[in-house]
Amino acid sequence: MSASSASLDVPFNSAHFEALPSAACVTLYHRSGRAGCGTFSRATMTGRLLDWTSVTSSNNADEASPSTTVPPYVAVIDEKDYTLENVARLQSYASEYLAGDEFGPVDEGGPLRGVLVLAGGSSSGNSSESDNNSRSPEPMTPSGYGTPMSSLTIGSSYAWNVYGDGLAMANMYGLPTVLVTDTDTSSYLRGVATDQSNSIAVSTGESAAQGLNAAVYPSIVSEFNFYMGPGGETTEDGNEVYNSQKCLEWKDTDGKSSPKCAPLGGNSVWATAGTPLSAGYQEGDDKPTILVATSIDSTSMFHTVSPGASNAASNILTLLMAAKLIGSVKDETLDGLNSRITFGFFQGESFGFIGSRRLLVDVMKGFTCTAGNEGVPSVYKRKDEGIARACLHPLRADLTFQNLGAVQGMIAVDQVANLGNSKNMYVHSGESTDGG
Repeated sequence: MSASSASLDVPFNSAHFEALPSAACVTLYHRSGRAGCGTFSRATMTGRLLDWTSVTSSNNADEASPSTTVPPYVAVIDEKDYTLENVARLQSYASEYLAGDEFGPVDEGGPLRGVLVLAGGSSSGNSSESDNNSRSPEPMTPSGYGTPMSSLTIGSSYAWNVYGDGLAMANMYGLPTVLVTDTDTSSYLRGVATDQSNSIAVSTGESAAQGLNAAVYPSIVSEFNFYMGPGGETTEDGNEVYNSQKCLEWKDTDGKSSPKCAPLGGNSVWATAGTPLSAGYQEGDDKPTILVATSIDSTSMFHTVSPGASNAASNILTLLMAAKLIGSVKDETLDGLNSRITFGFFQGESFGFIGSRRLLVDVMKGFTCTAGNEGVPSVYKRKDEGIARACLHPLRADLTFQNLGAVQGMIAVDQVANLGNSKNMYVHSGESTDGG
């Protein structure tokens, strides 16, 4: 799948499309629904490039009747202007019109056929430069209200990310979006969008629809082929019909399992302070565990170019330093503590605390391997005990976690980032909010 534009020199012609180097905003399914972008179906979505300010809700769209038809278009917006508020303005404006068939049949959706986000450039919105530099696509309550973890997070309404607008958690089904990272290409596309917008500028006494219908040809257009799965359906009480469970449990008409998405998550890592746990199955032990954990994943609008590494890296480094300091204490001293200290580095935390919840469920509620609790030989080998045990289904690379005692409490080291000049680190505490 790729976003394309006419060959940057030749006006619209299906034979003149060239792949445009870009990074896509993808769809991520979670327990409550979906977040991210994508086309309505496997059919391409095509529209001419227009500057986003010419197709927003402030541009007199209220004059249009619900049956007014305009040629499809793609909004071109600078990265600094790409906010949840401006996306909403684009969608509001487009909702006032029907899409024409100038660039092919349109079976679903309005005239807004996608968004091109351009790297570099200056903000053309209403926010100040300093505000734009501080903007965050995460919600004001990361891991809390407005996220898949809202029912699982202690203090979920605490809005500490004051510059967050929640764009990364928005469901933009039917709005394919890509980031063009090359500055030269971005500069050219910015000029094309501006020129084409100027050519349809509304003159005195002319309606917005008449302006949009003017000068359709020749046009430089963009075509999107980013189908990320179905969406947009809700039950009567407003809950998403299509979520991660349905996506992973999808079956074809012949009844065979055919998941439509890849599961979130990956390999999580854990270790105990003091004498290592035996690899032999012991049906748990009586010593409770204090879990000190962090996430090793992150999320962003465009995962391939902005993985959010500093977020995860700061958490990991903080926990590694704590492990190093505690690990310098003699095993005999650590073994004499009332509780065992266990460090956990978990995947899939950005969308529902997948890694940590899975370990807690396996430890607290028990884990059953279909091959029996003795499992099968693991790829891991212990220095003094030989081959560890693993399970093929459900897949677990090492079953030693079964020997952990009940989890007495958990300290989550998250969102450390850069402490700045204040050097303050905040700690929040509370009871469990979910039984799983």
